[in-house]
Amino acid sequence: MIKSIRLLAVFLMVGVTTLAQQGSDIYLFNFKIDQHQFSLSNGRNITNTPGYDNQPYFMPDGESLLFTSDDGFGQTDIYRYNIKARSERRLTFTPNSEYSPTPTPDGKYISCIILENNNKNQFLWKYPINGAIPQRISSLNPVGYHCWINNDKLGVFVVGEPNSLQLLDVVADQAQKVADNPGVTLLMSPKDGKVLNYVDLSDPHEPRLMSLNTETGEISELISLKKKTQYYTWTPNGILLAGDGKRLYKFDPDIDKDWVEMANLNDYGIKEFTRLAVSPRGDYLAVVVSE
Repeated sequence: MIKSIRLLAVFLMVGVTTLAQQGSDIYLFNFKIDQHQFSLSNGRNITNTPGYDNQPYFMPDGESLLFTSDDGFGQTDIYRYNIKARSERRLTFTPNSEYSPTPTPDGKYISCIILENNNKNQFLWKYPINGAIPQRISSLNPVGYHCWINNDKLGVFVVGEPNSLQLLDVVADQAQKVADNPGVTLLMSPKDGKVLNYVDLSDPHEPRLMSLNTETGEISELISLKKKTQYYTWTPNGILLAGDGKRLYKFDPDIDKDWVEMANLNDYGIKEFTRLAVSPRGDYLAVVVSE
């Protein structure tokens, strides 16, 4: 039964680097949600290997997704999974670890965070989409997570005491801090190409999902995130999804006043999940599942 619910605010705090790796796999579901119907079916484990498989990000055509996977010894590289062929291809094989693979807005590159061998430097880089030597995007360091706003600007999670959300101009290679204590998920609103969403963790008892107008700098609260996770995602039609590790919830800003429970993923054989990602057409849902 679908029901509205408010949950206790128990948030996982952000680590000081992107290195905190636990065993995980990525499940892919056929998916649909709008104001009239919801469906979740055909869940399958698309990585199904021991170790860390995480950070799924769909390519713009919706036919494949990028993800980060380790080699069993802590070294991570970028992979691409073809949904129709049900096959994966390794895109990087380097001495450094790559995280958070993300297509760039121009479609020419895959940006990522490269953790250098000294385990202290975390810079933003980009690989040409068809493969070649990567280019460093910025001198900003250490970067934990990133989200493209347009071809020249990003929202970045910068590791520090405290962690901070900054807007990075890649042409000038300059960053401006806009908030402290952000969560790890940075996403652009599907209904407004100027709005960057992030979680404000300043009050651990009342974490809030915020909207930052990247042109004016205005920040407003979208909804309280009384969840056991920092992870959320948008559907292309403007519906928020989040979870408490077991149950999946939605919030449609146009019709909902609070989070609405949609499914218990325990019913699909999933004991605990974290990250979520929806394909550009809204027909697939990727879920990161703890091993």
